[in-house]
Amino acid sequence: MVEFDRSVFIAKFQEEAQDLLQRLNECVITLEAEPDSRELIDQMLRDAHTLKGSSRMVGLLDISDVAHRLEDIMVKIRDRELPYTTEMSDYFFEALDAIVYLADNRGDNEGGVLDLPGLQERLAAVAAAGQVEPSSVNLPSPSPSPSPSQAPEHASDQDPGEHPEDDASGDDEHHDADEPAAGASAETKALKKVHAATIRIRTSQVDQILNLISEVVISQIKEEQRSVELRHGVNEMNEVWQTWLRLKATLGSLSLPEETALALTEEVSALEGALSARRVTAAEFSKKFGDDVSRTSLVVNELQEQGMRLRMLPVSTVFQAFPRAMRDLARSFKKDVDLELEGGDTELDKKVLEEINDPLIHIMRNAVDHGIESADVRVAAGKPAKGKISMAARQEGDHIVIAVSDDGAGIDPAQVRAAAVRKGYISESEAAAMSDREASYLIFEKGFSTSAIITEISGRGVGMDVVREFIVEKLKGSLDVHSELGKGTTFRLTIPLTLAIIRALMLRVGTQVFAMPTASVEETLRVEPGEIIKVEGREVIRRQRRTVPLVHLGEILDTPADGTEGSKIPIATVGFSGHRMGFIVDALVGEQQIVIKPLGSHLLKVENVAGVTVLGAGEVVPILNVPDLMDAARRRSGHKVAHVSQAESAGPRRVLICEDSFTTRELERSIFEAAGYEVEVAMDGAMGLTMLREGINVDAVVSDVQMPNMTGFELTRAIKSDPGLQDIPVIIVTSLERDEEKAEGIQAGADAYITKSVFNQDTLLDTVERLIR
Repeated sequence: MVEFDRSVFIAKFQEEAQDLLQRLNECVITLEAEPDSRELIDQMLRDAHTLKGSSRMVGLLDISDVAHRLEDIMVKIRDRELPYTTEMSDYFFEALDAIVYLADNRGDNEGGVLDLPGLQERLAAVAAAGQVEPSSVNLPSPSPSPSPSQAPEHASDQDPGEHPEDDASGDDEHHDADEPAAGASAETKALKKVHAATIRIRTSQVDQILNLISEVVISQIKEEQRSVELRHGVNEMNEVWQTWLRLKATLGSLSLPEETALALTEEVSALEGALSARRVTAAEFSKKFGDDVSRTSLVVNELQEQGMRLRMLPVSTVFQAFPRAMRDLARSFKKDVDLELEGGDTELDKKVLEEINDPLIHIMRNAVDHGIESADVRVAAGKPAKGKISMAARQEGDHIVIAVSDDGAGIDPAQVRAAAVRKGYISESEAAAMSDREASYLIFEKGFSTSAIITEISGRGVGMDVVREFIVEKLKGSLDVHSELGKGTTFRLTIPLTLAIIRALMLRVGTQVFAMPTASVEETLRVEPGEIIKVEGREVIRRQRRTVPLVHLGEILDTPADGTEGSKIPIATVGFSGHRMGFIVDALVGEQQIVIKPLGSHLLKVENVAGVTVLGAGEVVPILNVPDLMDAARRRSGHKVAHVSQAESAGPRRVLICEDSFTTRELERSIFEAAGYEVEVAMDGAMGLTMLREGINVDAVVSDVQMPNMTGFELTRAIKSDPGLQDIPVIIVTSLERDEEKAEGIQAGADAYITKSVFNQDTLLDTVERLIR
């Protein structure tokens, strides 16, 4: 007898588990606000029960056992044998995170990453008494929404006997069967019918269909161009007819011999008949072809719209993970925050949805960390002790707008300017010339942070630059920020509904046509040469009481321009990250819908080009990359936004490691030497300070805290109080993790504080690199 292979069904289980786990996470969040909701507990019981039974069926017994323990707790809460407390949520989340990890890894707990016996004991203790000591185990970053793993198939060989009271399907006396009972509601039966009328289709198949639709759209654009050309041909035929009529009248006025006149009249009549017939035929053909193209356009547009809907999903598929993420973030920052979600039913292309999760997480994290004040500060400012963050989505035309708002402290433009000058992003004169709005956009620059110190959760300058990269560069959308000091901040993300088809402004430079996404174009205009003035050697125009720098697009793209001196000059004004720039071109061709074609794997990155499109005449047109253009334009017009690190211009970098532990010292030495640094070492803070005062030249100091003779905090104070040493960055690497210890590091003047519990070489190198720059 051939043994039944359950492992082939694991992928199916992963797909089912994704929805179940997401709903359970949401239910736990809701349960904290509605602890007496019987309906909520019943839903959690059903989902945990399904997880238990399905995982046991495919042989993932560790998942089944954890789900069973969760079920035990929920049954007691439902039956009023155990009062629900908010502390229980921590154990629920610990269990769900463990299931996510196991599901992603096909049930494999390789290397004992999870303490499953300990987790089972804690859950059993909660079921028995309601209180146990929480686990301090850190899972390896489980995702909020579990997804099917691509790991090799794996099935557990454990004997499914730990809970003999369950049968193979996991059904028991606590739950209803999957099929609706005879008295099931009409709504339940209707839902069953809806499910029966749906099919599953692989994303790759949908992508293939949409690629073919895009080719049909390109063909349709070509046919519309042909129709226009045909109408022009008919117009030319009418002009020929008018010319013929004038010629005929001239011939009729000539005095010719009778025989010649008769012969000429016959030829004229024949030619007139041929021209007239051809004119009528061309006009009829043009009309019929135009009508056919119009009808086909309607069908193609409908096909395109329906095709795009195949890949459309509600924004709630991303939003639903945020309540849990918000809860965890608020707890990690020791703040009390409410999250409000709106517009979850707004639909967006699946590929776009996949890209916006990270930017939204970064914005939300930034709002909790930097935006929402502590409870005592809020109360002192007359605000509610609990902060509020809202996330709302809505459709505007062919774009989706997602607004993330908080009622926190707002962005202080003066603080941003000071940080930008201190870290070398801009000069003091550039900072003084910046408006508050322009200054607020500096937070999107790579590596920028206003934090006085870098820790494992703040000040790394990683986050808001990622938002810009994803929203503007990847998704060809736009990003706006509005902040009012003391009242809060709103980030506005405008994203195209789909990445396949966009609206674009067609520009011509010389003989080459380019496409620029209209999402980035503020306005188009034609100005007289006299309206262009020079300020500090740079060409600018005045628009709406603002000075807009100008650059010639042809110079950036290295494309020869026609040079239209004496006539009005076409300009496209682009807004990006708080900056405006006017691009001078030879002609503004017009706006139209285009199909984006990627450059291909052999051209992963071409400066200033995001892709190509094909016009009706078969012409291949480059689609401009607006972030690249703006960077190049600002460099050309004299604006400085980034700077070159000293390390890039002064040869090998050198660090001083102050550490009394031989093992840690040698580990850090090997990390830096492998990265190309020169390394000096000291066994304690006193030795390190002596070396510095004797003239050793280093780019950074990496120090422990607890050392003999002089602690790391004392060393930091000594360095920062010495005029000759105070500019050297000091990075604390320590096992001291309490908030008051970090506060002491900040007060001492440390530039970064890395705890050994989250230490890894990438974190250390990245921090030192950023501080040296």
